[in-house]
Amino acid sequence: MVASSKCLLLAGLCGGCIAPSVVDSAGRAVELAPAPTNWAPARAEQLDGLFESLSIEGEAAASLWRVHYHFVRTSTEAPVGTYSGAALVIGGASPQFQTLSGEWSLSNGRLEFSDGSGAQVFASGEWLKLASDGGVVVFRKAAIQ
Repeated sequence: MVASSKCLLLAGLCGGCIAPSVVDSAGRAVELAPAPTNWAPARAEQLDGLFESLSIEGEAAASLWRVHYHFVRTSTEAPVGTYSGAALVIGGASPQFQTLSGEWSLSNGRLEFSDGSGAQVFASGEWLKLASDGGVVVFRKAAIQ
């Protein structure tokens, strides 16, 4: 009985503290910052951190819903490091996460992965763009909380 009285009291307090309001749907929409237009070949130090995909274009868009990469430089003298990635892949009965990890190297704007794949990599501030024959993925650096 005491517990139910407390629940009613809390419900009454919460309901009385905040006046109900309705926000127009345009006011509820989340607007993403537009992708930059001043891309340049990425430098190794620009790869450090966690990146989340914001757009996927080309053939890759048919099978990838979302992609995350975490890059770590392992040398200050050479453009090399390790990476871990996860992609939410569309196909089959339901979407599935696929993960991968390994080493990377960077040379003349080309990011090479230890599995033999690679892509041209461009940067602009906190943004990365990976471009290959399979498509283009634009990433933004994410905060690790």
